[in-house]
Amino acid sequence: MKIAIISFFDSLRFDEYPITHSLGAMRLGAYLQQRHPEWQVRLRAFDERTWSAEQAGAALSAEDFDTVGLPAYIWTLQRSRELAAALAAADTAPLVVCGGPETRAMDHSDWPEQAVFVMGQGEEPLTWLCEQRAADPAFAGLALDPDLPQPIYSAARPRKGAFRYAVPDRGDRRLPHGLPLFGSDFDRMAQGDPVETDFAWYETARGCIYDCSFCGHNTLPFFATFDLDFVRTEIVNMRDRGIRRIFLIDPILGGKPARGKEIMRMFRDLAPEIAISAYMRPEFLDDEFVEVLVESNIHELLMGLQTTNPNVPKHVRGNHFEKIMKFVPHLAARGIPWRAELIVGLPGDDMAGLRESLRFTVEELRPWSVHAYHLTAIPETKLFELLDRTDEEVWIKADERLRVVSASSYDERELRDMLVYAGAVTSLHAHLRDSGVVQPDYDLLDREVGRILADPAERPRAAAAFIRMSQDLGREIWRHHTPAAPSAALAGRA
Repeated sequence: MKIAIISFFDSLRFDEYPITHSLGAMRLGAYLQQRHPEWQVRLRAFDERTWSAEQAGAALSAEDFDTVGLPAYIWTLQRSRELAAALAAADTAPLVVCGGPETRAMDHSDWPEQAVFVMGQGEEPLTWLCEQRAADPAFAGLALDPDLPQPIYSAARPRKGAFRYAVPDRGDRRLPHGLPLFGSDFDRMAQGDPVETDFAWYETARGCIYDCSFCGHNTLPFFATFDLDFVRTEIVNMRDRGIRRIFLIDPILGGKPARGKEIMRMFRDLAPEIAISAYMRPEFLDDEFVEVLVESNIHELLMGLQTTNPNVPKHVRGNHFEKIMKFVPHLAARGIPWRAELIVGLPGDDMAGLRESLRFTVEELRPWSVHAYHLTAIPETKLFELLDRTDEEVWIKADERLRVVSASSYDERELRDMLVYAGAVTSLHAHLRDSGVVQPDYDLLDREVGRILADPAERPRAAAAFIRMSQDLGREIWRHHTPAAPSAALAGRA
């Protein structure tokens, strides 16, 4: 039995994330290999920049895989569908299994009729499907029983009937454990497409104890973890493998405060050379957690403020400002680099609210960096339920990629102005940081952004870069811009 688990990567982002295989693919492969050591499970990755479905399909067919697993995320779905079609056209077609968040709501009518779709946690359903294929080399989507007690659907088995089995058991908070990542057995999966990097995505938990209505992590409606002994083994494996930087994608570091502290202590004691980027919720912080972070090798903490606008419904994001102000403004001064994250386009927000969110973030919280993101309506979230409900008080509209384009509090033109402004302020903040300005002053940031956007000669190119919310593109604009005052005047409190 030969199984391929597919990832897609962007080679243009290798400076930031130099790895080809996704964490999801590695976890799925490790689970299959642990359950069935006799199978040949292989990781295969394709570059988005040189993507050809025909070439990828031919390469996989040449290896004669019995089953191919494809990712279903907003940013991978089109390529996964193209690859499924290429594989279906092969002389000997493998079983194609597609899994990921999008399978709960995606249109699958234009996929090959033999394809199979998995909802929810994929480890156990994928194992079951591979076992069916091993027993019957002709098994595929059209062979599914309509009454199958699995979160699996196809052209022969409607999604509606599978939904009831996609609801996770709230009593089981232990995640499916496969082979520990980056150990000796892990190398077998990477044969033919090795993992050669000092960077890795990593996780110790899934799901979240908060219920922010825009967040895709809430598709697992509770918090579940890997055993701490298992995590300890993987930390040692990463250290011994030469991993020196990780992005810990737990929705919040460790999932709960006590567990987050324990995870950081393990990294501190077992692998102090590994630099860590991780998501953190300000409400998790206390004096003890701050001291643990000071002692740890933190590359960057990412904390989502999202907005300070009181007109944004509380179900979207509720912030505990007393807790935020007690600990957060002092993190950078204690040597903990952290990133403040805002979302542009939340329903209830507008340009005035966005400006105040940026002012508060820059002047009051004093983060090391500030990033802003265009709101996406993720299927199966509470925010998604507001889509096109224009007869209600709060609503949103979105484009074909589910990026919000208008809402009850702003129109399309106003949103464009908000995106441009946020992209300009955050990239100028980053540019000044690069230039050695420790704490840029918001009023002067605002003034300089206003000046470049009011200049007919500079506005078109600048606005086109800023609206993309890319700090690299924005930095390039600011590097070629002559400020109205010397950079020292932009420094504010240095």
